This record gives sequence, C-alpha cells and structure tokens, in this order.
Amino acid sequence: MFFRLADPAADPVGWQPVRLLYGSQLGGGQPGGGQLGGGQLGGGQDHLDVLLGSVRAALGGCEPRVAASLFFQGYASRLLSPPLACLAANGCIPAMTADRLRWRHPQDQVIELGLTADGGWAGSGRRLIGQLVAASFEEHLQPLADALRRRVRISAGLLAGNAASALVGGLALLAGRLGPDWRSLAAHALAQPALRGSGSWGGSPGHSSSPGHGGGGEAVFVRRSCCLYYRVAGGGLCADCPLAARGVPPKPEIRP
Repeated sequence: MFFRLADPAADPVGWQPVRLLYGSQLGGGQPGGGQLGGGQLGGGQDHLDVLLGSVRAALGGCEPRVAASLFFQGYASRLLSPPLACLAANGCIPAMTADRLRWRHPQDQVIELGLTADGGWAGSGRRLIGQLVAASFEEHLQPLADALRRRVRISAGLLAGNAASALVGGLALLAGRLGPDWRSLAAHALAQPALRGSGSWGGSPGHSSSPGHGGGGEAVFVRRSCCLYYRVAGGGLCADCPLAARGVPPKPEIRP
C-alpha cells in the first residue's frame, strides 16, 4: 500500500493537477510545479491515455479494459491509503481536493500522487471514514471512473469494487494500529452510498475454512466483482475475489 504522499513543495519537478487525468484543467492556464516528467504530454485527456498505455506495457500488453481496471485500483490505493494512515495514527484525515492534489509519472512507477498538507478533519473513526469515502468519490474516483469508461467498456460496479478492495485492504494493513475496530470501520465504509453493494463480509469458498469466515474463524471481505487481474499473463485471483469458488488458488496481488 501507499501510506505516504510526496510533498510537491519539497520536490517540485513534474507535478501536475489531477484534473488533467479526469478530463478538465484547472483555471488559470498552465499548471505550475516544474517541467513535465517522463510519459507526460502537454494537454488534456492525453495524459490518461499515456498512463493506461504504460500499464498495458507493464502487464505484457493486456486488454485495455484490464489496464483501466488495474490502473484505477492502483490509483484508489494511492489516494485512500495516506488518509487511512492519518486516521489510524492521529484521528484525522487531510483535505485532498482535486484543486490541490497533484500527480506525476516517475520512472519507477506508473503514477505518484503528491499533496502539500493544509488542513483537514478530526473526529470519530466512523465519521472520518464516511467523510473520506464521500470526498474521495466526489473529487477523484467518480471523475476518474467516468474518464476511464469513456475510453473502454468497463462497468461502474467493477470500478467501485476496486475502490472497496483498496480501502478494505488499507484498513486491514493498519489493524495493528486500529485493533479489531478496523472491521467495523470497513463495514461502515462499505455501507456508504458510493460503495454500497460493492462487497460484503462473507466467505470465499476457495480461500476460507468455512463459508463466511477466514482460516482463523474471522469474517472476510469478498467483493462482488472481479478486478480482471486473472486476465493478465501470469495473473490469478486476488484474496477477495468472488471467482475463488471456481477453485483457482489466489496469487499475490501485483498492482501498477
């Protein structure tokens, strides 16, 4: 997971507004923050096309919809993991509006997100999880999903499932900080309108000792849709995949 965001103020080269990926530029002309980095173009939606091309190349020339799905899941992980870490460590989440969040295309990964901290919210875990899901979809994930679906045939439910998987996975990795409460926070997130119906606490017949429970007897998250990673050469099923009932063993998750 990606629990830290880079600070564009400390390393200004290559950053651009995330709105370029969603299909709209910020007002005021050219984005600031240094010269364009590797793989970046000079305008509009072409930026997203280049990034999707990079994902396809990294995954051995997979189908465009597979590249779109896995790019979205990687983006959701990068977007959601840092505020989840803030919630676990400090009981707060940063404000990450589309006007302030930046992206660049470094040499060692498909995309990197950056934010110079400036305010946020504090409160109970449930309140912050609800705020995070609502703001993330309104500002970022829904506009990105719309941009991807203008390019390839991919369901909105699949992309919502990718976001749910990224969020639940992030909370699970922070269980050492959050304690057993991480599951109730995850369930509360899944009950939010943007994620409702994307998955549930149930069983994965291919990965659990009994229906609805993992090997230790605890409930496990199973998403309703598949992220399509199994269609990548050498790919397989993720641990939360609903296709596990087919008897295909899960493989370690590899995300762009």
